Amino acid sequence: MFPLVSQTKYLCPVLVAVFTLIFSLGMISPAPASARSSLPGSSRVVPDATYSLAVGQRDVLVSLPADYDPAKAHPVLLTFGGWGVGPEEVARTTGLRAGSDAIIAYARGVDNAWAGAPYARTGLGEDTAYARAIVETIAARHPVDRARVYAIGHSNGGAFAMALACRAPDLVAGVVSVSGMFYHPIDEDCSGNGVPVMLIHAGNDDVAQIRGGVRHGAPFRSTYEIFDRWGTRNGCLSATTDRPRPAVDATHRVWLGCHTETELVVSESAGHQWPRHAPALARDFLSRQFG
Repeated sequence: MFPLVSQTKYLCPVLVAVFTLIFSLGMISPAPASARSSLPGSSRVVPDATYSLAVGQRDVLVSLPADYDPAKAHPVLLTFGGWGVGPEEVARTTGLRAGSDAIIAYARGVDNAWAGAPYARTGLGEDTAYARAIVETIAARHPVDRARVYAIGHSNGGAFAMALACRAPDLVAGVVSVSGMFYHPIDEDCSGNGVPVMLIHAGNDDVAQIRGGVRHGAPFRSTYEIFDRWGTRNGCLSATTDRPRPAVDATHRVWLGCHTETELVVSESAGHQWPRHAPALARDFLSRQFG
């Protein structure tokens, strides 16, 4: 996400909306005194706490749900911020409420960037390995439902979430990408089975133009092209169909006859930020995949 029209300023409303309405978890803030006793090294786990966990040479901010149950396997939500946005900012500015048992992992990109972008210092293999290590590290401390590991992100982070669907379909059970900046390496060398994906983009996005372009001296793909490529990858047999949604100023395009759901939602006025209708659409999409 962002410098050059400063991606940082767009992330906050994006992730506030999505996490509030998709997963309805508890408010994320620095862990209070009562919760700090649950952090690494403590003998007990206190729900609704957020703490840093080492993952190789990096770390990840981990948020436990308010209804955390050490006897229950919890889903994991991998979150990827945009260019220049660290996990502390994502955690600090995201309003979350108790109600789901998901463990949220706020991932840290090297220099707050994700592989695939020309400004990233890491490669796709390295960042994919980091995402896998996050899940393994969390699973070593908390019960994890490995069949319900999700990825979600915005702009640079949204494109990397899609890269996980491409390169690590055994890791993620569903992906939502908003305003993805799809530089060419991000959608190459895919393996394994298809993954349910939803792309959310705005027709008037002047940063990650929906029809593709060039930024930072590198070309990036049209969101429509990414959607079509995923239609093929997910085994879709029929042509797409549009379902106008005038109430939310968006068109909902879906591939038909797919092995897994493949959807694109295009608004006309949201710009390079999270559209107001995105939370409900993403929530409904993910709930269809995972119940």
